[in-house]
Amino acid sequence: MLCYRWEMRHTVATLALLFIIATTGRAHSDGAGDALPSWNDGPTRTAVIDFVTAATKEGDPGYIAPEARVAVFDMDGTLMPEKPLPGALLPLVADVKTAVAKHPELKQQPGVAALLAGDLKGLQALGESGLAQIVAAAVDDRTADQVSADMAREERAAPNPHFGEPYTKLAYRPMVELLRYLEANGFQTWICSGSPVAYTRGMSQEVFGIPPERVIGSSLQTKFDERDGKTVLTYTGKVEHVTDREGKPPVIHLAIGRRPVFVGGNVGGVGDVAMMRYAMDRGGPSFALLVNHDDAAREFVYAEKNGDSLAAATRYHFRVVSIKNDWKNVFDPSVTPRPSAP
Repeated sequence: MLCYRWEMRHTVATLALLFIIATTGRAHSDGAGDALPSWNDGPTRTAVIDFVTAATKEGDPGYIAPEARVAVFDMDGTLMPEKPLPGALLPLVADVKTAVAKHPELKQQPGVAALLAGDLKGLQALGESGLAQIVAAAVDDRTADQVSADMAREERAAPNPHFGEPYTKLAYRPMVELLRYLEANGFQTWICSGSPVAYTRGMSQEVFGIPPERVIGSSLQTKFDERDGKTVLTYTGKVEHVTDREGKPPVIHLAIGRRPVFVGGNVGGVGDVAMMRYAMDRGGPSFALLVNHDDAAREFVYAEKNGDSLAAATRYHFRVVSIKNDWKNVFDPSVTPRPSAP
């Protein structure tokens, strides 16, 4: 009888131990899954989790010291849609026309000329530089404080014509989950966008949970001035720096002082390849995530004519995330695309 009781206790204890081991392992695995619920199981999600797990495990070859865990993301096309046009442009059409009426010389800017002519393809071809020209014209002679307040209001009112929702409601759900997952593992997240910094800072905290002081963007020239007896900064109507392509690594270095270890960008204009290569060449563990717009039903389908970004991903070992195949949800369930062409 004693032997039987000892064997029973031994068996129960063994089963309990096996249960603890099994559930502990499951909890570890599901922890990452819970953090990325809008991602489908697959090599992309696995690669992200493996990288972050290694980065936070001392003694692992992929370990990254906490102070070096810097993650930088493009915004337009990476964290939210950039089609039919970047969100920074939509609230500014009327402002551009008013500015041109006062200063006709602004029409000499290619981006402004394309906007006034309704030349959408020409404007898209100009990329971030055309956008910066338009924003600079729209805010000419206005103070930085006025522009910040106006941007914050207007960007919440102007709807994306394809989705019928303001851009502030169109954050890619899987990417926001990725931001939180990285932050939970000691990464500091930044935005480096070609959109003017005044626009991006107005929404970064609310939409992406990234404070405005961790936003890098195209800058417009300002000058120190005085109005009504108080000091102000006023915009001059000129572009100071376009944060796109080869212009991204220098401003990242200026703002952060180190190369990021995790970078997110997207196909469509080769605008993020330089930033992604800059991260991959840091001389230590790094991860570059390239968003591929390949889902016509839930978002858009587009890429460079020659597939340059995808070719760069193969050459420089970027990880490609397919919107169609890797994301369960693209937006909040309340957002549905309209049946119009992009």
